[in-house]
Amino acid sequence: MKMRITSYWTIVLMRIVDNLALYLQFSVKNLVNSQFQKDIVAEMVDPRGGGGVEMMMEESPSVASKREKLKKSVKLLKESKDVVAAIVDQTSGFGDR
Repeated sequence: MKMRITSYWTIVLMRIVDNLALYLQFSVKNLVNSQFQKDIVAEMVDPRGGGGVEMMMEESPSVASKREKLKKSVKLLKESKDVVAAIVDQTSGFGDR
């Protein structure tokens, strides 16, 4: 009988430890979600020097340079399309004569 209780007791202790860890994790998550989220948002939006939102809205220099390169490529492709269309129009006009 004592052997069964001892075996059962180790299982009970392990379950208590596991449940306690899960409960602590759940409590910390709820605390962060309820309280700290308000504090973090208030800090980011704070007009007296928070500036977090403005900082996140700024574009990184690498992204800006890639955007400029893409704009130039699009412009060049549009110009090329117009030139090719003009050449096709000219050549199709010669075939009709």
